Amino acid sequence: MKKILHLDLDAFFASVEQLDDPALRGKPVIVGGRGKRGVVATCSYEARAYGIRSAMPTAMARKRCPDGIFLPARFERYREKSAEVRRIYTAYSDCFETVGLDEAYLDLSHYENAVPVAREIKRRIQAETGLTCSIGLSYNKSMAKIASDLKKPDAFVIIRPEQALAILKDLPVGALNGIGKKSQERLMNIGVTTISDFWRLSLDEVVRMFGRFGYALYDRARGKDDREISPNRPRKSHSREITLPEDLFDKEAIARIARELLTKVQLDLNGSGIAPQTLTLKIKYADFTLRSKQQTTAQPAPDWSEILEELLAAFDYTPGVRLVGVGFSNFVRASAETYEQLSLPLG
Repeated sequence: MKKILHLDLDAFFASVEQLDDPALRGKPVIVGGRGKRGVVATCSYEARAYGIRSAMPTAMARKRCPDGIFLPARFERYREKSAEVRRIYTAYSDCFETVGLDEAYLDLSHYENAVPVAREIKRRIQAETGLTCSIGLSYNKSMAKIASDLKKPDAFVIIRPEQALAILKDLPVGALNGIGKKSQERLMNIGVTTISDFWRLSLDEVVRMFGRFGYALYDRARGKDDREISPNRPRKSHSREITLPEDLFDKEAIARIARELLTKVQLDLNGSGIAPQTLTLKIKYADFTLRSKQQTTAQPAPDWSEILEELLAAFDYTPGVRLVGVGFSNFVRASAETYEQLSLPLG
């Protein structure tokens, strides 16, 4: 039987802010965009008591929690703390899969008893980084994630195969990895709110609702998941975007923002050992219409600033722009020449 650990750092961005500034501990801390159009990246558990959640508009969060402490995201600092945590858990297994900065799966099947190992990882993370995490230990990825979510924050939950159905039956259907808010609304419309409700749907019904992904959801609702941990999962894309405090109509002002974003995504990839072949520019207009254009090149060291200018020239800015995004994709291993080019800040 496999022994899979899921590790989730508790309210990670907000916890780092509270760690760096002890005066913030015990207070409602909200991290994310602070402008009129910003969104919440994450928030402390004190803020969650006011009904604040990730991806909520900042304006709504301010209404719910007027005394909340709103802070901008410091991604460089979060990456530093994430790397500290990663150095700890990778000492226990070569088979791991990171998910963003704050989550990871770890295969502990090679240990006769994985429970004390998982407890030691949790203890060391708090002792050595000052951060708490929630850990789920189970026999597959899906159940390990469900376990880590059950008693947050600072949780340690084990789900054994014989316990799975009893635990799953009363959970909300949204506890299944892959069912988001829109899917929950669709299911609620047909009377499905819990996983036991979901069991009443036939495989054909689930596949009709979710397509090919329905096969996986049908199994996960029954505690089955044959996915392997994907070590060193290759990066598919990397981007940065910004929601503007007010609509912009001036092409040059928008271009300056896009050039800054290009510099940031290039610096993000510095040291990664990979090189992009595709650059994408994304624009969201004042009426929320989203448009994107991209250009792919096989050159070993392309001038991405020049390619960005070509993409900028292809857009109409007269309707007003509320969001700008720049991203890389289509990665290959970087040669020395390409790597040097990527490391140069532009603009």
